[in-house]
Amino acid sequence: MMSLQTRLLLAASLVLLVFVGLCGAGLETAFRRAALDAQENRMRGLVYALLGAAEPDERGQLELNDGDLPEPRLMRHESGLEAAVYDEAGTVLWRSPSQAGSLPLVIGPDVGKWKLERLGDAGRFALSFGLRWFVGGDDRPLRYTMLVLEEADVYDEQLAVFRRTLWSWLGAVAAALLVALVLVLRWGLRPMHRLVGELRSVEAGTQGQIDAPYPQELTPLTGALNAMIRHERSQLQRYRNALGDLAHSLKTPLAVLRGLAGDARLSGDTQRQLDEQVGRMQQIADHQLSRAATAGRRALAQPVAVQPVAARLAAALHKVYADKGLAFDIDVAPRLVTRVDSGDLHELLGNTLDNAAKWARMRVRLHAAHAATTLELAVEDDGPGFPPEPERLLERGVRADSRVPGQGLGLAAVVEILRAYEGEIVLERSAGLGGACVRLRIPGA
Repeated sequence: MMSLQTRLLLAASLVLLVFVGLCGAGLETAFRRAALDAQENRMRGLVYALLGAAEPDERGQLELNDGDLPEPRLMRHESGLEAAVYDEAGTVLWRSPSQAGSLPLVIGPDVGKWKLERLGDAGRFALSFGLRWFVGGDDRPLRYTMLVLEEADVYDEQLAVFRRTLWSWLGAVAAALLVALVLVLRWGLRPMHRLVGELRSVEAGTQGQIDAPYPQELTPLTGALNAMIRHERSQLQRYRNALGDLAHSLKTPLAVLRGLAGDARLSGDTQRQLDEQVGRMQQIADHQLSRAATAGRRALAQPVAVQPVAARLAAALHKVYADKGLAFDIDVAPRLVTRVDSGDLHELLGNTLDNAAKWARMRVRLHAAHAATTLELAVEDDGPGFPPEPERLLERGVRADSRVPGQGLGLAAVVEILRAYEGEIVLERSAGLGGACVRLRIPGA
């Protein structure tokens, strides 16, 4: 999922793009209308000037003298400005000397009305005006249409220049606003980045809680996070203290029961049954204490270095199995850390290494590494390997060989811990040492 800053930046950029586009379209439309109005007003002024220069001829018809034309461009051939007068039947009565080619067919507007249109084929503006002309004492006025034509090159060039200038400035303003928006977003989200940094410091164990001051919108969140951190740590400590007290409380009654089971006055069958029940009580207590003591995945857990834990366990097991002269190979990078609780990591490595040491002939090897976001632990030995159906060994109390000391709780305890971390265990044959290989995978560790 994209970051919050990216989402806000994309949304704001889209709004800015739409706003700039609408503003540009509105300004361009307004300029086009203003330019068109200016074009029409200029052509209307020319029509009025032509009407002022018009005189009736001897037949009473409207006549314009070429020498009296108000605009010099009307005298130059192909100057781009033309004028003409039509009678009521649409016949051309007069045309300016500048006229080149044929004149368009004009449907004259009503008297006193104006009509401006763009002749697309020739790229010209045409403004026509309907009028009546009274001659002498004649009560019957004559109907005329005055037409002015002008090339649209100047209008088009003005529009093109305005469009280029407008969108250049709008683009520059949009870019500047976007840069300002990025800076504002980074400034506004800086407390969030600082909070993330503090959370990582809490996870790394370099600080105990979130200490920096934050805006009032984030204060409830930081307070809740600190409360959660304190509650989780105190709850875990209470659990472990309670479990320690429980283990200490059970130790003495179980020792007394074991002593009674060895009383010579009891029959052999009674001693056997009593010893069996006491053993079951011990197993149940160990199992439940192990389950309750498992921390499992915790939020904001401090990272634990794997290599020191493995080295201490290997040194201890080397002394326990000194008669076998085992060699422990610890293939773990010194900088490898995990989010697995320290006590849980001791249980995982201790049980698997102890199980391998029981069956190994000469060598036990531990390999630990991260594959993507998953911690992989592999414990191998050069012993006889697993029996058929090795999955049965993951059940509590099942042992590979009753002649080897133990209660069959090691791998089952490992499974219990892995369940708390949503991990998995794989029992297979070691490719390097030829014996058993216990492979543990813990996601997100």
